[in-house]
Amino acid sequence: MELTRLSDLFEVSPAVRLLKSHHAAFVLHFCNSTFKHSDTSGSGTFAHDDLRRRLACYQEDLADDGYEVLVSPADHYLTTWADEGWLRRFLKSDSNEPHYQLTRHTEDAIRFVDSLLTRQSRFVGTESRLRLVIDTLSDIVRGASDNPDRRLEDLKAKRAQIDQEIAVIEAGGSVETYEAALIRDRFQTAVELLKTLQGDFRAVEDRFEQIAKEVHAKTQVREQSRGRILAGALDAEDMIKQEDEGVSFYAFVTFLFSPASQERLRNVIDELVALPQVAGDRDGVRRVRGMLPSLLAEADNVLRQTGRLSETLRRLLDADSIDHRQRVAEVLRDIRATAASLKTHATDSTHHRQLDRIGLEVEIQPTLRSPFCRTFWSAPQALDGQPVDECIDILDAQAEAIKLANLKNLPWHAMRKNLAEMLGPTAMVTLQQVVNNLPPQAGVIEIVGWLQIAHEDGHTIDESIKEMIMVDVPTESTSSDTVTIRRVRITVPMVRFYRDRAVRPKSANPRRPR
Repeated sequence: MELTRLSDLFEVSPAVRLLKSHHAAFVLHFCNSTFKHSDTSGSGTFAHDDLRRRLACYQEDLADDGYEVLVSPADHYLTTWADEGWLRRFLKSDSNEPHYQLTRHTEDAIRFVDSLLTRQSRFVGTESRLRLVIDTLSDIVRGASDNPDRRLEDLKAKRAQIDQEIAVIEAGGSVETYEAALIRDRFQTAVELLKTLQGDFRAVEDRFEQIAKEVHAKTQVREQSRGRILAGALDAEDMIKQEDEGVSFYAFVTFLFSPASQERLRNVIDELVALPQVAGDRDGVRRVRGMLPSLLAEADNVLRQTGRLSETLRRLLDADSIDHRQRVAEVLRDIRATAASLKTHATDSTHHRQLDRIGLEVEIQPTLRSPFCRTFWSAPQALDGQPVDECIDILDAQAEAIKLANLKNLPWHAMRKNLAEMLGPTAMVTLQQVVNNLPPQAGVIEIVGWLQIAHEDGHTIDESIKEMIMVDVPTESTSSDTVTIRRVRITVPMVRFYRDRAVRPKSANPRRPR
């Protein structure tokens, strides 16, 4: 730590300014609870109206608890926090409303305070951290060496270790597992690394945004040619991709956007959160569950900045666009110069009388519209006939309501269990065979239930082939309480239930029952 760098850090760092601010505790608490816990989508982004509403509710909760802080309007604080560098304010391409997300400085402040708060209650384990350091250093040495003999030696040692473990298990030996304390220690280490990951990738996002701003500023300077600006922007983008942060980020995107990597990561997370040793760490389990969507959202944020740079370069290549922006810039400079001149001479008696005659002339190109582009007028379509008053028959409505109330709930679990028992000795059964072996107890609605099971469980419904199914439907006699059975014939698509969905015909196209 050098004194000069420390002094500059405490003067210009937004994270330090946040920690030194009077309302630091409340700002950090709101940002952490809103952007880290309330965002179920994992994107870490809120629209202006949504975030303003949340901040207003937070202010009301503080007032109810007796805190006399954050008493100004919510819009004031959002603007101030964005100006201080604690929130990033930007416009999405598909929305005209400003959006907000945390900056890397706020992420650093939250992580620093969180480490202080959890230091006392956190389990301190050194074995897993030492093993992580040793494994990382060993991996660096192994990956940096281009000696084939050294690489073969490492691979053979790994193979020997794996073969030995396989032999022990095949011989009936016990499987070595981690102790509960070691599992919790390594889980906490992984969660801490996950917390720092988002803030680390914000640096790449900030760098791309800085390049886009520099390119946009250079386009306003008439002295520089478009070719020089474009060359500088492309060189800066290539430099970002070649720097350590850029190389790491694009490797991260390549790994994370791979379907195989995502599937493997989901399986690991599902097995991990099911371990009883980590079930007590609810915050860690929640972070791990939202790991994949959160990282994908962070990658989208960085790629959004890349798209913004590409859009700036595209506008730069448009000659009409840059000429238009330069003309607008010149007009704005003239307006500012005139306003400054009027302000300087406002107290002069010779110019005071001219202020009433100051105006603004706007020259625009006339818009020509052909009258033939309008469609001819046509009379509105008249209604056929007169409206008829309809009255609801209370008795009919009661009868239909009774029919609805008498509908039986389908036993989905039992139906699937019975189907699995039927598919035990055979590979495929049709809906007709299911109905013959399991006569419907709820009438026609049970046939619809079998169609729904076929659709949801990935079986086949072939609408090009029809089959007839006979169903016995009980009906109550209107003159007595006796129940009669009448047979109903139903035409349904051909439904085939398979024991193993891997042997399904590839031409089969499951459809939702209509």
